[in-house]
Amino acid sequence: MKNILHIISSARGSKSYSYGLSKTIVEKLMVTDPSAVITERNLTLEFPPYIDEALVPELYKSPTDYNETSNRLLEYSDTIFNEVKNADIIVIGTPTHNFSISAPLKAWIDLLVRVGISYGFDNTGARVGYLKGKKVYLAIASGGKSSTTAEGNDYLESYIKAVFDAYTGITDIRTFRVEGTIQNDYSKDDYKKIIQNL
Repeated sequence: MKNILHIISSARGSKSYSYGLSKTIVEKLMVTDPSAVITERNLTLEFPPYIDEALVPELYKSPTDYNETSNRLLEYSDTIFNEVKNADIIVIGTPTHNFSISAPLKAWIDLLVRVGISYGFDNTGARVGYLKGKKVYLAIASGGKSSTTAEGNDYLESYIKAVFDAYTGITDIRTFRVEGTIQNDYSKDDYKKIIQNL
């Protein structure tokens, strides 16, 4: 039995292309493993707290130094870390905002990544991720076609892969895309074909 964590980060709700894509990926995974347990984290319904002056020092504390204030301020971070830790598969749906990820997804990542929790350092000083062995399916939607432009301005996929590799140890990431959704020649039939062929 697999544990699947579904991260939703588009504010467009059921109209979101990234949500449609990530939801379909989860449904396909359920076909292959009907006993899988799904945990859904909708970042637009419960927006992750932004890092502020009070939270910064708590993120760098050793767990042995936590106090009542630490536990209160780190509650959200602890919760999402445990969701990722307990997951075998993580499905992340995100729109492309200004060539990168959505604001709630960035806030979620900032609270997931913690030294001594999601990563640490070995005796040579090399960084080591503590969440290795998990698989990530990344569902990206964009109004333009940033992944195929000559400017090479698709920072979203490379950012996700870099931060997960460096700060969690997760390297098995497979990307699915729906692009050009606001362009005049975009057809919803194309989107339906992508969904059907996942």
